[in-house]
Amino acid sequence: MKRLPHFILCLLLLIPVYRLQAQTQEIKVTKLTPNVWVHTSYSTYQGVLVPSHGLVVSTKEGAVLLDTGWGNEPTEQLLTWVKTNLKQPVKVCVPTHWHDDKIGGMGAVQQQGIPVMTSELTAILAARHGKGTPDVTFATDTIFTVGGQRFEVYFPGGGHTADNVVVYLPQQKILFAGCFIKDARSKNLGNITDADLESWPGAIRKVQQRFPKAELVVPSHGPWGDQSLLSHTLELLQEHKK
Repeated sequence: MKRLPHFILCLLLLIPVYRLQAQTQEIKVTKLTPNVWVHTSYSTYQGVLVPSHGLVVSTKEGAVLLDTGWGNEPTEQLLTWVKTNLKQPVKVCVPTHWHDDKIGGMGAVQQQGIPVMTSELTAILAARHGKGTPDVTFATDTIFTVGGQRFEVYFPGGGHTADNVVVYLPQQKILFAGCFIKDARSKNLGNITDADLESWPGAIRKVQQRFPKAELVVPSHGPWGDQSLLSHTLELLQEHKK
């Protein structure tokens, strides 16, 4: 009987260790093309370690980040990775919607003097939810070029959130879809607390029509794939209605 309290104590001691490991999980950076990488940071949701992807795009003038890391600490790790491995400055960061997995490291980015650019709606929602204020905003869509690399930022309508945008890299035929699109293994739509379920199917069809040449589609949570990820998300939306 004397061993039981000691055993329970050991279990209790293990719990904070697991949480600490989850919170300090280092970012992962995976190369897609000679100048595009996926950056992956992590957070725990209901006791499960969840990955979140963004992109790092290297250009002749500097790097561009699509989404911050999931919080300031992983974003600082990401900025250190860029400095160490690419040896170039980050010119701009473009979060694709207002949730923490996309914009949660805005403070770390701005602290290093890097401008954060979002849609006007994302800026409004970020301010409303206490996420901070971006430096530059655009109305709905925008196209910009850095170091010869073209970025097409497109707002198809509400989906995962009211403000979600996707970003297309035409030279590489890569579509960064963020949380707007689910990976092929997903069995459901995930977090739909702020979703626009009525608009989402039509918004996906708009993306399919606008970027038919996209060969690689990168979602936020799970493996990347091809355009079948868009069709899969449509199927999940149809199943959700039943």
